[in-house]
Amino acid sequence: MKPRQLRWTLVVCLAAAAIGARADIIVDYVIDAGGNNTDPLNGLAARASFMLDGMQLAILLENTSTGVPLSFETSDSLLVSLGMNLPGGAAIVVGNAAYIGPGSQGLGSWAGRTAGDSVGEQWIWTNDFGGDLLEGWAQVLSTSDGQGGGPVTRFDGGSGSVNGPYGGIAANPPLLTVPGSKPAVSNSILFSLTLSRALTEAELAETALTSIVEFGSDARYLVHAPEPAGVLLVLLGAALCRRRTA
Repeated sequence: MKPRQLRWTLVVCLAAAAIGARADIIVDYVIDAGGNNTDPLNGLAARASFMLDGMQLAILLENTSTGVPLSFETSDSLLVSLGMNLPGGAAIVVGNAAYIGPGSQGLGSWAGRTAGDSVGEQWIWTNDFGGDLLEGWAQVLSTSDGQGGGPVTRFDGGSGSVNGPYGGIAANPPLLTVPGSKPAVSNSILFSLTLSRALTEAELAETALTSIVEFGSDARYLVHAPEPAGVLLVLLGAALCRRRTA
């Protein structure tokens, strides 16, 4: 299957997930975990859908904010990083793709990009922990090169740096205007990763529930709500998606 066809097959599966056909784990991030801004969250929020098929992990990262803290600038309002800890020595082997998610679109200098288009030149992955408050998370997906101890790899395989927080994810509709010269996406990016080994359902749940997201350049960090309503386990449609991506 050609890369473009594979990307759109994943988009089809994710669109099905949005209506309940398949989603392995959905985590809502609404609890303050720190950052440079200490004003009330005022509706700042995010969501990540973790979808596992063998050693293939897809993560749909969404900015679900309905408001932003006082004094936030546009760059602060962008969702820019996801930190997670893969259990039992598992690691990211390849960042296969980062592209605009279903129903989403580019903003600013990315205004011509739509669902399925790559934004991999602006996003990196690492197994060597993140910067600032992300130091406790081994695997980080980010639009900022300012991560921790080791190498970072761009999702498009290029060798240049990334310039976050622009290139991050705005809400839908955007709460603050993205300058035309700066890139962003409203309101989701889909990441495709190959892991060093398959995870069990329990390990996937552990990975998702202990993950963290970052807004702006160290502006605010959020973790998931602990109540059961914050996590949805649905396995229907998994076989269909596996057949379509085979």
